Amino acid sequence: MVELNAKELLRMEVIQNVLNGEITQKEAALKLGITDRQIRRLIVRFVSEGEKGLIHKNRGTTSNKKISKNLSNEIVNNYLDKYSEFNFSHYYEEQGMKYGISYSAMFTIFQIEDIISPLAQHKTIRLYNEKMRNAIKDETITKPQIQLFEQRQQEEQEKHIRRSSLHYSFGEEIQMDAASWIWFGNEETFLHLAVDKATKKVLYGWFAYEETTEAYITILMNIITVYGIPKKIKTDKRSSFSVNNARSSMSKLNVTQFKRICEDLEIQLQCNSNPLFKPNVERENGTFKRRLKAELNLNSIKTIEEANKYLNEIFIPKMNNRFSYDINPNKNMMRENDYSIEELNIIISIRIKRSIDNASSIKYFNKYYVPVDLNTGEVISFPNHTECIVVNTYNKDLYGLIKEKLYKLEEVEKPKPIIYQKPKVIKAPSSHKPSENHPWRKNMMLR
Repeated sequence: MVELNAKELLRMEVIQNVLNGEITQKEAALKLGITDRQIRRLIVRFVSEGEKGLIHKNRGTTSNKKISKNLSNEIVNNYLDKYSEFNFSHYYEEQGMKYGISYSAMFTIFQIEDIISPLAQHKTIRLYNEKMRNAIKDETITKPQIQLFEQRQQEEQEKHIRRSSLHYSFGEEIQMDAASWIWFGNEETFLHLAVDKATKKVLYGWFAYEETTEAYITILMNIITVYGIPKKIKTDKRSSFSVNNARSSMSKLNVTQFKRICEDLEIQLQCNSNPLFKPNVERENGTFKRRLKAELNLNSIKTIEEANKYLNEIFIPKMNNRFSYDINPNKNMMRENDYSIEELNIIISIRIKRSIDNASSIKYFNKYYVPVDLNTGEVISFPNHTECIVVNTYNKDLYGLIKEKLYKLEEVEKPKPIIYQKPKVIKAPSSHKPSENHPWRKNMMLR
């Protein structure tokens, strides 16, 4: 029995309609898209040969123009070995013509062998990636095809490198802010963030139970040790940054602790209460609220220590990889950190004025300390009321800055004040005898 394809079945149906007088030859020609003369020929062949007359005479025979399997393999291997970075047109101009085949024939060979061009469209790339992943999983793929797949993946990433269109350089402006929310557990916490304006990178984050200067100092320390010293920092007008709003005793130094640190590091600090003054960090706060809390809950994070670890080791790198721009080395204004860790610990510190008491000690948070020479370890005494600036370093070491010299502060027991008492004067017995007519003698006689 003869098997007809869909085209041949349609021809047979139309010809039968013509023979049955249901349609004319002209109508049949319009339906099949051929001429009236071809219709008449088909009718003659169908009447004389039956269904065989509708089958093309070349069916089952090999075309003289068919490309051999050996030539196909040679073309594919040549492309994979040396020319995988070439697009198809470039390869055909360089190598394809010497095989004596057309561009379309070469393209068909590459399609059959699952080879795509570096200039393939997104839809083609998506289908190719899906097919290759399944082939790798099922282990039905050759090593050269795997290498080409990995190369195409790398080329696709390089084609879509995100670059900032802003006229800002990395480190030229860092924006800082904190957002309060129930990020994990049942207690409200503050998420402190620092974002670079040029690259949109979140440089560091820190959870604390309050919006504190210490949290911002922690962020600044990590930025300097990882990236360098920024040129400018923008913040709001909270007491951590603006001396006009600082109501604590720290304002006695005429600047806030964070402002003094920035001045020592030659960082420009700008403060403004308008949210549009620092839009990048405000936007990140919203993004983190939509994503971070869900991930913290998914990972069953309940403590602030676990939250800070997950934030800086997993979440921020993942967000930067997806949403931030790469750092352009030609547009980098982060100043190289030339300070040692010991020097940074002292510069990035909390400093508060104190006075030395009459026991040559300093009271700091209800504890008493004495100044010790850094070189000799000898306790140094100073007169009462001598001014001392207590330096609480980043790593919680205590130093005293007295008369522009730094001393180590060692804790002591509460000193007892020195009380000076006048010595008792013992009078010598008197050898004076009163006269006989002295009133004292008369009184004695009367008694």
